[in-house]
Amino acid sequence: MNESSPVTTNGHGNVPLYAPALPMHHAKMSFQSVARTHPGVVRPHNEDAVLERGEAGIWAVSDGMGGHAAGDVASAVVIDSLKGLTPTGDNFTSVNAVRDALSWANSELYRRGSSLSPDRTMGATVTVLGADAENFFCLWAGDSRLYRFRGDRLTQLTRDHRYVQALIDSGLLSEADAENHPRRSVITRAVGVDPELKLDQCEGPIEPGDVFLLMTDGVSGVCKDGDIASILSRLDLEDAADRIVEQCLQRGAPDNLSLILVAAKS
Repeated sequence: MNESSPVTTNGHGNVPLYAPALPMHHAKMSFQSVARTHPGVVRPHNEDAVLERGEAGIWAVSDGMGGHAAGDVASAVVIDSLKGLTPTGDNFTSVNAVRDALSWANSELYRRGSSLSPDRTMGATVTVLGADAENFFCLWAGDSRLYRFRGDRLTQLTRDHRYVQALIDSGLLSEADAENHPRRSVITRAVGVDPELKLDQCEGPIEPGDVFLLMTDGVSGVCKDGDIASILSRLDLEDAADRIVEQCLQRGAPDNLSLILVAAKS
């Protein structure tokens, strides 16, 4: 990759997972992905979950909601709902199939949470990337993010479903003040917390050389966009993923952290 200075724009288990790079070839594009998940420094259990299905053209991260019932179970239900999807002959999974799977997961988690007690919930964030030979789509709920690194420019493609983000959007709170707001961790959407799941969606074309980055807030809360852009501009996928995890751990990693890097090549 180009060595010039990058720029940024806003646009399970208890042990670390180190997944090898997985290549997947499509008609006009090949994809290589790597995944990392780690419990972090402070929390004893990992309530994140990740999915790499290059053969189906989908990748996902999910973060079980802290302080709620069985966050690790919630994120596992979300990811498991996507494991059984059947891709088309072009190794692509449709956005409607992903939406239906997540709706099922939402109903299942809401049912389980309601059975515990009226005031208990089981919930998890989700961010799903789908890609075919030419285009990508993303569905998400919560504050797990999708970025695209293109031409040394890192662009956030999702927008956090968080209480403080709503204040920022309305002009009532600055980005700087949001970092120390007492309700900065409160999310406004997730899988399993309401009877009906609300998902946001974005899509666009893929160019050779694009690198997509899915991450939970355990990464975005510790690593600045500029730090990540610098890493992606200098290192290959495997080393970049390791370096991002290393940087999170060096900075205290107060939360579980998970990321997936997906590179598109012609």
